[in-house]
Amino acid sequence: MNQNEWLNQFRSVNGREPNQEELQAAFQRGEFSQTVPTAKRKMKTSTIVIISVISVLAALLLIAGGGTVYYYVSGNADGVWENTYSYYYSSKKHRWVSATRENKQNNFEDETFLDIKKNSVKTYSYYVAKNSEDFTSTSSYSHIRSMYKTNIWQRKFDLSITQAEYMKDIRKYINNFFKTQYTSDQDLKELQDNYKKTYKEIKKGKVTYQRKGKQLIVKTYNKKGRLIEQDVYIKRTGKAVTKLYHNYRKAEKAERARLDKLNAMSY
Repeated sequence: MNQNEWLNQFRSVNGREPNQEELQAAFQRGEFSQTVPTAKRKMKTSTIVIISVISVLAALLLIAGGGTVYYYVSGNADGVWENTYSYYYSSKKHRWVSATRENKQNNFEDETFLDIKKNSVKTYSYYVAKNSEDFTSTSSYSHIRSMYKTNIWQRKFDLSITQAEYMKDIRKYINNFFKTQYTSDQDLKELQDNYKKTYKEIKKGKVTYQRKGKQLIVKTYNKKGRLIEQDVYIKRTGKAVTKLYHNYRKAEKAERARLDKLNAMSY
């Protein structure tokens, strides 16, 4: 029995409290056992160190994971982006030139925008020459499949089509927008050769991008790694996107009408 049980039994039998000697004697005889609290097991120093290291690593992984997610999300360029300013390096003038300012000075209305969906980059572009009865022309990029995919981790536009795919689309583009009764087969062949050369130059170069909120900065480098072009885009949504597509389709329709008129003319 425990100490409390022994004390209760002693009181009921003897009608009094036991003295110190009686209590000590009972204890020595083993008539009751004393509850001894279990000593807490001390943790080894090595165990403490291991737990501390694991805790630190877990915290670092959590921080790194959060940083990785932020880096990925901040580099996601999906959406519609309108070109607002363009620069290029002139090898003849040996200086940077504002293409945007040049176009305005020459009375050219130029429009370019990117439609990026699931990292696939599609370009739409056209210009209107106001001094030439509103001569309208769309770019080849508008008529071929998406040429690039965004590489979010490296902040690059990676070329996503082969030369064969590119040339297949280009031949179709040339037949639809260049082939008239006034163009010779030799003219068309030279044009195709020029586009093939353009693809090879593009493949040797590099295109990077940097997203700053609603701004997208795209830089183009040549095969020597030299920066040759820089474009600034602003993200558009809602009615602004609708307007961009409406104006592009209008330009393409005008170009088509001009070509049909040209083909209808007699020598």
